[in-house]
Amino acid sequence: MWTLLHGFTGSPQSYSRIVRHLGVEQRPLVPALTGHGSGWRGRAADSFEGEVSRLLALLADVEGPRLLCGYSLGARVALGMLSRAPSMFDGAVLIGLHPGLEAASVRDERRVLDARRARLLREHGLAAFIKAWEALPLFATQRALPPNLLAEQRECRLMHDPEGLARSLEVLGLAEMPNYRAAMASLEVPITLITGSLDTKFSKMAKELAAQNDHIQFELIDGVGHNVLLEAHSVVAAELKRVTELALR
Repeated sequence: MWTLLHGFTGSPQSYSRIVRHLGVEQRPLVPALTGHGSGWRGRAADSFEGEVSRLLALLADVEGPRLLCGYSLGARVALGMLSRAPSMFDGAVLIGLHPGLEAASVRDERRVLDARRARLLREHGLAAFIKAWEALPLFATQRALPPNLLAEQRECRLMHDPEGLARSLEVLGLAEMPNYRAAMASLEVPITLITGSLDTKFSKMAKELAAQNDHIQFELIDGVGHNVLLEAHSVVAAELKRVTELALR
């Protein structure tokens, strides 16, 4: 059974087209991450590792094969789950993964940036934040997507509570995430790393991570950027099907 983890400002709905393409009898588990969705206060973790524990607990009774997919923030949390409990999983697909910051100075800089973003959410509201978020260079490739697809994504983002997203930055932000590079190098779970060819920063990281572990393969999707989940959903669905078939053999 698949567990699918969305990105920051996303929701379980982010995987709706993927789920339709999968065509499996067993519906995936698609939880909302801390700070996301209307009921976030009742299930919020107070640390990155706390979120990892919360999600692993949700999977305790899930039938095998246990398969894990995450995009961006979801990929980072998924890596935490794989590092903590590798024996629980039979395969994983991680899209736009950052394995964690190495230098303390860089971590401090990121914490300052995320604090500024949280302040924007609290002081100026959700619409102002989403406008700034969508203008980031990381998402520039999305401007070529059909307007209805972008409108659907924006509608999903605007359903969040600004305090929830601020809390997500404070709990699940990159500065709060452990550096999982060493753990990832020793994982024996089959992992596929996916990035878009136009997302050069994350593609470089994925290539380096795959080179360090024979259980990790890297798939580069031509002509798309960071959000492969949105920009090339059929490619993601095909990879999930392939991993499912391998796990069932």
